[in-house]
Formats: sequence, structure tokens, C-alpha cells
Amino acid sequence: MLLVGRRGGVAEALVERAGVPLETLEIRGLDLARPASFAGFGLRLPRAVNEARRLIRRFDPDVVVGAAGYVSVPVVLAARRERVPVLLLEQNAVPGRATRLLARGAAGVAVSFPATARRLRRRGAETTGNPVRREFRDGAPPLGDRPRQLLVWGGSQGARRINRALCACAPGLLRDHPELRLTHQCGQLDAAEVLALHAGLDPDLQERWEVAAFYTDVAARVAGADLVVMRAGGSSLAEVSALGRPMILVPYPHAGDHQRHNAAPYVAAGAALLLPDQECDGERLRAAIERVLGNPERWREMAAQSRALGRPEATQKVVAMIRRLALARHRGGAAGER
Repeated sequence: MLLVGRRGGVAEALVERAGVPLETLEIRGLDLARPASFAGFGLRLPRAVNEARRLIRRFDPDVVVGAAGYVSVPVVLAARRERVPVLLLEQNAVPGRATRLLARGAAGVAVSFPATARRLRRRGAETTGNPVRREFRDGAPPLGDRPRQLLVWGGSQGARRINRALCACAPGLLRDHPELRLTHQCGQLDAAEVLALHAGLDPDLQERWEVAAFYTDVAARVAGADLVVMRAGGSSLAEVSALGRPMILVPYPHAGDHQRHNAAPYVAAGAALLLPDQECDGERLRAAIERVLGNPERWREMAAQSRALGRPEATQKVVAMIRRLALARHRGGAAGER
């Protein structure tokens, strides 16, 4: 396996630390608010496609998997020119520009939501769910008699709106709910601000509010939580629902508002409460949390619905699609078509 990413991107160091082979391309994304970004993307794209073609010839993959971001565009275009089958993965409910652009020429498309396949209007798109990391497929311990452990998880970079709302309400929540414990991944950018507030609390409240910029054992943190406050990214939703945990969702309001569409099926099913970003302050966040804390029956039903929406088998389904495409390519090669 070989991963291809953006040169200088956030994930570059993470992938290298994980020991996964990585190659990078010089490519930048598109910003609808900055028309100049379209010109920059267009200027860099031919060179990136040529770089990707050289990578493909050297690595000789059976299948190229495009994970729907703009970095996948030159790799997928290169794969087409090298006659390598392409599988696209779309983790969001509303397909992104890259997926819409590339779907017509792909050998297969795996989507996370049934509505996504309808939006693509592409025959053969399969609703596999979003692949989740191995540790999220191991299951979670059964819930207790009522919620006591709250996880606030703003993703790897944190979420400022959620962080500030939590800082405004956490001391009062912890004082008024003596059994409540809070685990908070705040991200690097807000760590100093959050930790300064935390340091000024009484020792008992400090002990019940664990804060870190980043947790490496996030699957264990989710499995140990009774309720998760988070954004509504496709991967995060897939991972938390694979473990059957109830959620309070604060969708990121930018990037085409795609997270609101991601959240919709979970809210409709009763697996999550929705708190719009512009309404996420200390008072409203506390009210949403207490709606769950004060109603154990509803909390258990939220957990059941989350578990019902979870697709821990998604990884195996996507792997099966990759194997089918690889086998079809080899059969074509044996027949002289490769």
C-alpha cells in the first residue's frame, strides 16, 4: 500500500509516524471565496498529474482509491491515463466537488449515506458506510444505569466554538452534577486558554475534568464515554456510531455546510441532538447536555439508535470492492486487455 498526500499537509507527519509509506504532491485546494485559488489549482494540476503518473508507473498498483479530497484529483486523473481502475470514497452526505468531478470515470464509488448515491445519480455507487479504524470495530462496554462520562471531541484540531462554550459551562456542570466526569480534547490552538481556566478551578473539579490538546487513544475515550459532544465530520460520526454512543452534534458551518447534512440522519433517528454552531454558547450547550443527563431512558434510546446506524463492517465492504476491481483488472490482463 502507498498513500499519496499533499506536500506539507497536516497529515504528512501523522502518516510518517504511523510507518505507512507516503509520497506527496505539490497541490493546493480550492477556496470558493478566493477566485485566485482556481487559477493556482489549474496551474499546478498538470505538473501534479505528471508526478502522479510517475508514482503509478513505479508502484504499479492494482487499484487507486481516491478519498474524495482535492489531493485525489491528480492521482485519479493519472490512474485513468495509466488504465488503472479507480475506486472513490465519499464520506460526506453531500458529495464534494472532487467526487462529482471524478465519479463518471471511476470503476466504483463507495458512499457512507444512502442519500449520497442518489445525489450522485451514478449507477453502481454502493452504500458501504465510512471505513473506521480497527480499534473502533472492537466494540464498547455496555452502558451503565445513567450517563456519567462526557467526552468533548473537537476533532484532531479542536473546535473553538465548542471549546469556548464548554469553558463557559463546565465549572457549573461539574459542581451541580457531582458524578459527572469530563474528558476534553481541545486541540493545540486553544490548549493554553483552556488549560489556564482549568488550572484556576478547585482541585475536585480539576480532577473530574481531564483536558489535553490531543489524545492518541481516542477509540478508548469514545468507548468509555456515555455521551459525546462533537462536530459532524463523516469519519467521526462513523466511528462514534460504530461504538453506539449518543451524540450532541455541533456541525461545522462552513465548507458548504456539509456537516449539517451529515448530522441530519443521526438527528432524525434520535441518535443525536443538534446544536447549530451559531447557537453554541455555554448556556445552550449546558442545556443540551442536561437534556440527556436528566433523562436516562432517552439516553439509552439514543445509544440504541446510534448503534443501529453504525457500520463497523464498512471497512470490510470497501476492501471487498477493491478486491473485485483488482481481480477484474488481472482477468483483463490475462486476456490481453491490460
